[in-house]
Amino acid sequence: MEVMKNSLLGKISVLTVVFISASTMFVYGQASGEKIEKVNFRYSQNPKTRTKTPPTAENENPSIAKKTLEIATRANTASLSPTEVYKVGIGDILFINLQNSTKDSTYYTILNDGTIDYPLAGEMITVAGSTTEEIEEVLRGKIKLFKNPQISVKIREYASHSITVLGLVEKAGEKKLQREAVPLYVVRAESIVQPKATQAVIRRTNAATEIIELKDAKSDEVLIFPGDIVEFGAGNIKDAALQSNFYYIGGGILSGGQKEFYQGITLTQAILAAGGLRKSDVKKVVIRRKNSQGMLILWLYDLKAIKGGKALDPNLEAGDTIEIGD
Repeated sequence: MEVMKNSLLGKISVLTVVFISASTMFVYGQASGEKIEKVNFRYSQNPKTRTKTPPTAENENPSIAKKTLEIATRANTASLSPTEVYKVGIGDILFINLQNSTKDSTYYTILNDGTIDYPLAGEMITVAGSTTEEIEEVLRGKIKLFKNPQISVKIREYASHSITVLGLVEKAGEKKLQREAVPLYVVRAESIVQPKATQAVIRRTNAATEIIELKDAKSDEVLIFPGDIVEFGAGNIKDAALQSNFYYIGGGILSGGQKEFYQGITLTQAILAAGGLRKSDVKKVVIRRKNSQGMLILWLYDLKAIKGGKALDPNLEAGDTIEIGD
């Protein structure tokens, strides 16, 4: 019994020494700076690492993004058919809506130099020859009052793209286009061509003349561009203008169309016979006249100089086509 007691006491002593030694080693390890791994189930002692967000379309260089968008917009416009796009011009009225500020939404007329005076842009902005989408991009880049200007541009009134329709139609005169070009069938429908009309003579702005047979199924797809003069007639009308007792007038006058010709009539008299000018400051007048080969010859006149007695008032000839204004 005594032997067992001594043996048990010996084991306890050994365990005590081991425990004390382990505690000493633990304390020594802390004091000596050794790394001791601890586990804490409540929170991590390591702070969260902030990783840098990779560049995206939202935070990349705004000037690069803007330029890319402008290029994409223009490329898209360039790929469109002229029957699907409209590029604004002088006299068109735009409605510019700035959603960031309702008081800055109003109408703007495109001036004679092709610009609009938009105050928030800080300068005159050239818009003639641009689509509404392109104008929006330009204005976004110019407006500095708002960080992200929400702007939209709409066409309130179309005025810059016009053609003249003459001949066997119910509605002759000047027509406004809402595209860069329209098919001939659109002109026929708008002008209400008479059933007896069999041909259309198209006088282009470059002095070229096209004779279109209306019975041809492909005739409806012929494109009509701003500045063109379209005359509907019966039979062979290729030389009808030279043989007729009429002249044709369109553009910036009140009552365009086919007018009766009489010997000795002058340009200013023809304008009065068409109801007069829509705007008193009109300067440019173009008279187109066929020569003996059937080619159109252009004559340019300064209406202000004529009215001021500084230039002759020209006599017209039967079949002349007169365009008033730019």
